[in-house]
Formats: sequence, C-alpha cells, structure tokens
Amino acid sequence: MTEPSARSVPLGGVERELLRQMRELQGPDDRPVQRTRMANLVIYCTSQERAASLNAEIPEVVNVHPARVLLLVADAESPSMELEATVLVRPLRRGSHGFGFSEQITLTAGRGAMHHLPFAVRALLIGDLPTNLWWAAPVPPPFAGPILYELAEHAQQIVYDSRGWPDPARGVAATAGWLEQVERGGPGSWRIASDVNWRRLKYWRRMLMQSLEGVEDRGLFESAAEIRVEHGPHAVVQAWLLMSWLTDQLGWKVQAGRVEPGVEMIWRFHGPTGEPLLRIHRADDGPADIQRIRIACCIDKHDAALDLFAQDSQRLAMRIEGIDEAPRTLTLPPHSPAELVGRQLSDRERDPVFRASMSVAQVMARSLLE
Repeated sequence: MTEPSARSVPLGGVERELLRQMRELQGPDDRPVQRTRMANLVIYCTSQERAASLNAEIPEVVNVHPARVLLLVADAESPSMELEATVLVRPLRRGSHGFGFSEQITLTAGRGAMHHLPFAVRALLIGDLPTNLWWAAPVPPPFAGPILYELAEHAQQIVYDSRGWPDPARGVAATAGWLEQVERGGPGSWRIASDVNWRRLKYWRRMLMQSLEGVEDRGLFESAAEIRVEHGPHAVVQAWLLMSWLTDQLGWKVQAGRVEPGVEMIWRFHGPTGEPLLRIHRADDGPADIQRIRIACCIDKHDAALDLFAQDSQRLAMRIEGIDEAPRTLTLPPHSPAELVGRQLSDRERDPVFRASMSVAQVMARSLLE
C-alpha cells in the first residue's frame, strides 16, 4: 500500500478529501476499514522548518496515540492573507483482520491570516473526542498571547517542551504561575498541562530515589553540602526541574541565587544542618540532556560524594566516591522525542509531584530575577 502525498484543498473541501484518500488507499479490498483516532491532536508551530521536523515525527506519535492531527503552521515570514489547507491520510495496519487510517490536516497561515487559525480548528475538530494541544513553538506558553488561549479553550491537555527556552529564569517563573491558571478540574471541564522535559527525567528521578534510599541511614541527608549538575547545551531547564524536585525531597529551602550567563546558576539553600549550595553548570558540548550529578556529603562519617552520570545513551550509573562499593546501573529504554509526546498524550492525570517541583522552581527563578 503506497502512502499518498499531501494534497492542497479549499478549507471547505477537507472532509471530502479525507474520504477520497481513504478510498484510494483501500482500493478493492473489502476488509473492515476504520479511522483510527482516540483524540484530536492540535499541533502549533511557528516555522516551516519546525513543521518539516514535526511531519517526520507525527507518524510515530499517532502510532502511540492515534488521533486526528491538525498541524498549524503560523509562518510570520509569509505575507499571505489566506489559510492554506493540505490533507494527508496515512495507513495504519491493525493486525491481520483489517487496517485503519490516520488523518492529518495541515493549516498554514501567513502573518495576515494567523488570527483565523482558531476558527478553522473548531470547524475541523471531532466533537465527541478529547482534544490535546501540543505547543511546539519555542516561546514558553505564558508568553504566547491570545493564540494559545483560543486554541486551548476546549482542550483537555496542553503539552509543551521547555527544552531550549532562551530565557530560562523568566520562562520557569512565568510558567509555574501559568499552570495555576490553566489547569482545572471537575466533570466535563478538566484540563492539565504537561512538560515533555519532565517526562525525560523519569529515570534520573528513579536512579536518585534508589541511591538516596540506599544511604538514607548513613548520614547523607544531614551532611549534603553541595550538589553540582552538569548538562549539555539547551538542557538547563531539564536540570532545573530535576533539582527543584531533589531539593524538595531533601527538605532544602531557597535562600538566594545568582547566575553567570551561559555558564552556571548557583543557589544557596537552608538545609537541615547548614547552608548547602546547588550549582547547575553548562557544558560547552554534548547532548541536550543532564550529564552528571555530584552530591558532596559524608557517608558513615567519612567525606564522600554520590556520583550519578550518564554512562552512555542507554545507561545511568551511580557510584560513591571514597567508598569501596560496586557501582549501580540503570538501563534507559530508548524513547524518541515523538514517542515521549505520544505517551504524554495518553497520560491525562494531573501530576502532583510535577506541580510541587514547579512551585520550588518558581522560587528558585525569582531568586535569580530579583
């Protein structure tokens, strides 16, 4: 079965073109055919370059979480005053008894037509399915303006990615407050917001919990004097989120912070027995992820350090400096960016641990902005 090319159509002809492409794909086959969709997925981006990368990721996303996809491209470089619509139907095989189709509608708007996007989206949503909004723009959601508010009006989940934010302190401070406003509960009106960067931290948090539990009765909690985190370019918010969670687990309270732009962020905390430091240090190269965490402390009344690091792309490791013990390792399942998003779309429960960590991150951000 050959996948058709996307076809440009008038906005009013989208549904007819979807049906036409499905029939063309099915051909003479009389097996059951179904539109495979669990939700509406609205994706918003701001450049043709980003749209091209999203087009490569969407098949993997819908393989994890089948959806009708509405890809919105707000192209400020284009002077066009009209919305341009293209339609693409992809075949998705469902075992030996039939196959289904995944629908994608791409709406491209120049700077003179961007305000029409929310109205076009409302006309194309499937009314009896939940709606997810994937904010795939580089600007943090609180700074998005009216377009995000209008697109999210009927959404049950907003997914964003804090990786690579250009002004991390302002972005983190504003987003923590925005979460309080955008999330809601109650039958028929619930909505949550999720950061893909938090999902990337799942195994780092697991490794840290296992490591801390292994030495909690040996003096680490009381004696931890400094934490140093090393991360690659564009991963500062990822490191920040993990440390807001960890310092909360350790019972540390933020006292003051300062930043050396492009190099390091430093915070002083009030801890159980002193004023420990946290340093988040940017490496000049490497992947856009956390690379190493070192917690200087005393274990069994001896100077030591808990050292966690990415051994390679598929394994985390932990060793205790100054203690003759075998290192622990944790295997990382391979997850592409698209798969992370797809899994997040299926996880529509409010995460109280994430929200608590964002509250701490907001206090840390304000200490840098004062």
